[in-house]
Formats: sequence, C-alpha cells, structure tokens
Amino acid sequence: MKKLLLWLLPSLLCITAAYATILPASGVDETFQAWTGIEATPAVILCESLTVLDARGDQGGKAVDMLQYSGQSIPVLESWDGYAKISYADGSKTGWVRNEYLKQDPSWYVCDGPTAVYAYPEAMSPRVAYLETGGTLPILAEYDDGVTIGGWVCVSLRGAAGWIRKTPLDTASETFFRPEQLKELTRATLTVNGEEIVCTDADTLSRLSALLTNAEDRGGEVSGCPFTATLTLTTPEGGELALRLATDSCCIYRIDGRDYAYARQLCTPEGSPENSALFGLFGIGTDTFFGLAGQ
Repeated sequence: MKKLLLWLLPSLLCITAAYATILPASGVDETFQAWTGIEATPAVILCESLTVLDARGDQGGKAVDMLQYSGQSIPVLESWDGYAKISYADGSKTGWVRNEYLKQDPSWYVCDGPTAVYAYPEAMSPRVAYLETGGTLPILAEYDDGVTIGGWVCVSLRGAAGWIRKTPLDTASETFFRPEQLKELTRATLTVNGEEIVCTDADTLSRLSALLTNAEDRGGEVSGCPFTATLTLTTPEGGELALRLATDSCCIYRIDGRDYAYARQLCTPEGSPENSALFGLFGIGTDTFFGLAGQ
C-alpha cells in the first residue's frame, strides 16, 4: 500500500493543466425560453448562499428566500440599478437579488482531462481544487501573465474562485467581448451628430477606461435608449472596438448585440449616474448633452 501511495503522489503532482473546451456565452437561456417562451439571460450564483428579495432594495425589498450555490444556471428576467430579477424553484417563483453576486451569461470551462485549480495565477501557488474529466465551471475572468503559454482563466467554485492554466490546445467556438479589453486605450473617437471628437490624452483615456471597464453586462439588447453616438476605441495592440452610446442620459453602451451599464463605481443609493460623466471628457457639457438624444 505504501508503494502505491508513493507512486500516486508524484503522479498527481505532475498534473497541472489539461486540454479543455471553452463554451462561449450563449446570450439567452435557451432551455428556459423553450419552456416558458420568455427570453432570459443565464446566470450563476457566485456566493455560497444568496438572499432573494420580494422587490429591489431601493424599493424596500424584504428577504423572502435563500438560494444555495449549485453551479447551475438560473434565468435572469431583467436587471436594474444593481439588482437582477430571477426565476427560481423550477419557474414557480421570482425575486430580486444583488447583481454583484451573480455572473450573467458566462462562458464555461469544460475539462477534457483531470485539471488542477490554483489559488492564484502562478504554477507554484497552492491548489484549491482538483477537477475530473468533464468538470464544467463558469469563467469569471482571464489573465495573461506574459509567462504562462495560453494564460489563465479564473473559474467559480463553491462560493469561491480559483485559477486554471490554459493551454494552446484549449478550444473555443467564438470570441466574445469583455469590458476588461478596454483597460488600456491609446485613442478614442466620439462620433455624434455627424461630428468627430478625437482624444489621445493619456489622463483622459485613463479616466474613460475606468468608466467603461466598471460595467455590468445586461444580458443582451435590453435597453430602450436611443443609441445615436459611437465611441471608437483603439487598444495598444492596434485593435479597434466600436461602442454605441446611449444619449438619453443613461450610462449604457452596446457592442456585439449586448448592453453594458458602465460607470458602476458612480452609483449611489439614490440612483445611477448620468453619462454626462463620459461625454464631459470630450468637452460636451450638460447644457447640450440632453439634446443629443433626439438628433
């Protein structure tokens, strides 16, 4: 028995990363839609237990239930001011939860072999979990340390998170936008009412990036705002991303058929920020700002 254990230990220690299949974000909870006819966004609970309210917190919602972490998707019917309305209990109940404890429409990491999960993105860091073949976990973030080939993905565990080493052979059927892609910018061009305003100032671009990356995925084209402005952003690698901006004072941008509520760091208990915070970086003041919506 001792010889067997001694053989197994080094074998396990040698396993660091296996090939995986990465399933992209789906956009719509197809199972729920087929069952109810209602379009909803799939989401996963990130904490060990989550309080369900009978209304949004800003409307005086009271706790009515508690959901436990399951690793399975739940349908989000709508999102508003930091809260998400969900369907649960096999569709028999609805309630409101804090959006910060959900990951809406994640991509998924499917293990094609035994896989180690690390405490942080370093091969020498402690291991916090060990996944068997077929293990499927929602992806929270990706990170390229410039050293590890393929980089790392952060996955959700039971009320916690851990890091998995990617490999060049990991497969994905498509790419998808993430607000983190806007972390570093070299140029921004705002196009509104037929005019272009170009910004290359490093400080202004840094402030713009802080607004855009602190964003909440709304799970599709769910905002009824007029999107009459375009913001074209250039990254250090030379790539370009074009965002459609809401021009009715809402802090919403649209890209690849999805709406993102940005500037979440400016939210207060009284409500959401107005997007004059962004337009002001381009010299558009509040006296002319609200006129953009109808142009």
